[in-house]
Amino acid sequence: MKRLILYTLIILGFGCKNKSENLTVLKGSYIFFEDAAVLQTPNEIYGVYLNDKAVELNKLAMSFKARPSDAIIAELKGIISTDDHDKILWEKKFEIVEIVSTSSKKETKNTLILGEE
Repeated sequence: MKRLILYTLIILGFGCKNKSENLTVLKGSYIFFEDAAVLQTPNEIYGVYLNDKAVELNKLAMSFKARPSDAIIAELKGIISTDDHDKILWEKKFEIVEIVSTSSKKETKNTLILGEE
């Protein structure tokens, strides 16, 4: 019986991975509209899984938005995936595990500038 308990503890100790090892920190423009969420970093666009943390982020984002379609700046920890999904059609997907920070997106000019200013 003692051996069984010892083996179980050893298996549990080495078999369980620490999930925080695989987490990636991303910062970018986060937008949620109706039933879809997207995180756009300077280099990539990620479809966001709508889990509990995404719902929490959507509630936080409401205080920064003037219109429902406005984006916010978010720094998030999570897991990047390329698995197929029936609703998220982006190649790369992001599952939010932790919300690090949020802020309003600075307004930019909506003017196309050609050449020097």
